Amino acid sequence: MPVTIHKALVQTARARKNRIRPEIDRIGLSPGQPKVLTYLSEHNECMQKDIAEALDIEPATISQILAKMEQSGLIRRMNFAERKRADRVSITDKGWEAFAQWLQICKQVDDISFRGFSQPEREQMVRYLCRMYRNLTGKDLS
Repeated sequence: MPVTIHKALVQTARARKNRIRPEIDRIGLSPGQPKVLTYLSEHNECMQKDIAEALDIEPATISQILAKMEQSGLIRRMNFAERKRADRVSITDKGWEAFAQWLQICKQVDDISFRGFSQPEREQMVRYLCRMYRNLTGKDLS
């Protein structure tokens, strides 16, 4: 019986996660934190609700992730003067250092994942995954 797309995607995602998890532990990040740092690297000083919406994370969950990140010194939250309850979130120097390490981990795992692939094959794979994401969510990956 041939391997289904579902099994291929699930097993590949799990294998990547298993490669990445020890590395993010090593640099002191918890699950969920790398994607927050990635979002903040492109949208620094944004509102907490925008992070939750963009990453499709429940507001209570993003609040917990951000509290841990703030406690670790990776981000800082500031209140808008006119809206006392609206937090503005930005990356600290320590957060930028962790983000740089995260990018290196991603590159290493990508290099392993795409071993034996040509550059056009790599690019085509990314295009296929982006199309699948759009079909499932109605949103473009950026």
